[in-house]
Amino acid sequence: MWGALTHWNTALFYWINASASPPWLTRVFAIFAAQGLIYLLALGLVYAWARGPSTSRVRLLYALLCILLGLGMNQAAGLLWYEPRPFALGIGHTLVAHALENSFPSDHAVVFFAAAMALLRFPESRYGGLFVMSGALLVAWSRVYIGIHFPIDMLGSFSVALGSAAIAGLGLPWITSHLEPLLSRWQRWTLGALRDIAP
Repeated sequence: MWGALTHWNTALFYWINASASPPWLTRVFAIFAAQGLIYLLALGLVYAWARGPSTSRVRLLYALLCILLGLGMNQAAGLLWYEPRPFALGIGHTLVAHALENSFPSDHAVVFFAAAMALLRFPESRYGGLFVMSGALLVAWSRVYIGIHFPIDMLGSFSVALGSAAIAGLGLPWITSHLEPLLSRWQRWTLGALRDIAP
């Protein structure tokens, strides 16, 4: 079974990974998706917090909790299962430089998958969740395409995000009743203080 999984993982990697001379536009797009989309996600979440009502802030705090739990679970999974990067094994084509660290799971993919699952939990943010999930799939593809992850890393990231969303769901009542009101009061106080000292 392990041999079959390894064969599937390697074969799928070669199918997705860039060629020796990929088209320039595809190369630029893949590198941006692999490294830049995560910053757009962060900006989008901050903007939604600043502009949204308290109900949307509960969803955003839940998404943040999912992401933080997912990253923590990633670290634990990395201690249990070490997988070298493809370029460390001398396979495929690598389009960007990357440290020789554990490949499993992918932090970038976990962030996107966790945020998407958090937003998909609520009917009010279903479309936003689908949008972020499409970004997660794009990130997963791009990080294999540029040669710094295996497909199994993305499958592991998706599984970790599922677990983090389930665990974070236990904290939703506390987020709704305590954390969101506290942060909203702090935001109003901060904005009020800034207006008072503004010239």
